[in-house]
Amino acid sequence: MDGKRSREALIEFLDYLARKGLMNKATASARKAAANSVLGILDEQEAEDVTIIDVDQLFVRYANLAGSKYKPESLGVYKGRLKAAIEDFKNYQSNPMTFRPSVQSNGRKTADRSRTQGQGDSAAPEKPIVRSLSSVPVAPPASVSILPIPIRQDLVVQIQGLPYDLTPAEANKIANVIRAMASTE
Repeated sequence: MDGKRSREALIEFLDYLARKGLMNKATASARKAAANSVLGILDEQEAEDVTIIDVDQLFVRYANLAGSKYKPESLGVYKGRLKAAIEDFKNYQSNPMTFRPSVQSNGRKTADRSRTQGQGDSAAPEKPIVRSLSSVPVAPPASVSILPIPIRQDLVVQIQGLPYDLTPAEANKIANVIRAMASTE
């Protein structure tokens, strides 16, 4: 195998999509985090061609190994992200000239992707939920990311509710809140 369909090639492909503006950086980053985490359980031989992986079977293994770290909903999000990343990767590999990512740089699904989705999938993009600070918390819609961030060897923090179309100003606002929580001792 020449490595063109390897785990590493998939990660490089996701970086390429973000770098070239073909996909929102947050979306590409979320897919990359899922791919790194889930595909990280594969041995070198299994990771040589990620386009032939049975993602459903892989998630059985992943849930057995790392499932206690994640809620079932989070595993479902990771599975969806990995499937989308691999599907885009396959499409790009088969014909780079006609490739279009399954989401545009603004985070919306492309029309072609919407038409090819299963019967139970919604073709329309979800509208953002606007809540006041006093409203009752609800589960985030599928259009927001859950981003695991390893900050220490034994500690992974999950940031939930980040929209895929997060702006730099919004990211700075969140970062400032987190900085304010840091201990100065």
